Amino acid sequence: MKRKSPRCDVALLVDVETGEYGRDGRFIPEDDDVEEKVLRALRRSYRRVEVVPCTRDRATTASWLRRLDPRIVFNLTEWLDGDRRQDAAIAKFLDGLGLRYTGPGPEGLRRARDKALSKRLAARQGVPVPGRAGAGRAAIVKPRYGDASEGISNRSVARGAAVRERAAALRKRLGQPVVCEAFIPGRDLYVGLLGNEPRMLPPVELVTRSRDRAAPQFATYRVKNDPRYRAKWGMHYRLARLDAPTLRRLEQASRRVFHALKLRDYARLDFRMTEDGQFYFIEANPNPDLDPYALNRTGCFARVPYDRLLEIIVESARRRKRR
Repeated sequence: MKRKSPRCDVALLVDVETGEYGRDGRFIPEDDDVEEKVLRALRRSYRRVEVVPCTRDRATTASWLRRLDPRIVFNLTEWLDGDRRQDAAIAKFLDGLGLRYTGPGPEGLRRARDKALSKRLAARQGVPVPGRAGAGRAAIVKPRYGDASEGISNRSVARGAAVRERAAALRKRLGQPVVCEAFIPGRDLYVGLLGNEPRMLPPVELVTRSRDRAAPQFATYRVKNDPRYRAKWGMHYRLARLDAPTLRRLEQASRRVFHALKLRDYARLDFRMTEDGQFYFIEANPNPDLDPYALNRTGCFARVPYDRLLEIIVESARRRKRR
């Protein structure tokens, strides 16, 4: 009699583009990619961890997951058919299978993805957000559904007619609506959140040593993705230097935004803080990059050991009450 395999502890759901099938039919993530790093870490903590590629053929993916019968699905997918705006469809698919999984559900992903909607929801909770750019004031133009500062450069801040020109060019290039809002001068703050209460980790800020007027005023796509560019302007991340009352206000605001956007297990929130200590919610990342390099670069989650971080995410999802 064939011995039945033990129930799968964690099924790591990944985008099919992130690896290839081995001779035994198993899916193998690309070496040294985030999927492979997460897999290795999970296997140090859980007895049976299997990789499941999320393909266009939903029936095959569903069959694979049903066969594994995982206690939890670690949802590491980022898109559907290459469209990041469809990530909510994968969460809806998992809901339809009745599976527990890490990260937000469909509504949470939709709310966090939409920069205009997320700010409206934050504002309803009493959290300050940038308003509309008035005449003569600087405005920042960004894609409404952008990811990882896509489409954001130093030219994103403009005034007057240049705002309309920038918006038109961005809409044409990216094929999506744009957001035009008042540019808030100040400090970039990043808040990492863990669990479902959630717990706020020590906030991080982006610091620019250069006093050159040409230095970036905020975190552009190039700032986030080009180490040489950051080095040129003396830009680095460090623990935010905030007094105790400001930290308490930031924690309260972060929790209100977390719940208003229906985020779960882990997330990163971005704020801008003015010289007078007022902070404004900018956007939410419902599933931050879990590559150790990315985590160490910004520092939001770096103070939690990597294996422990993934365990917290998994156990948070497992303890969450079904709705």
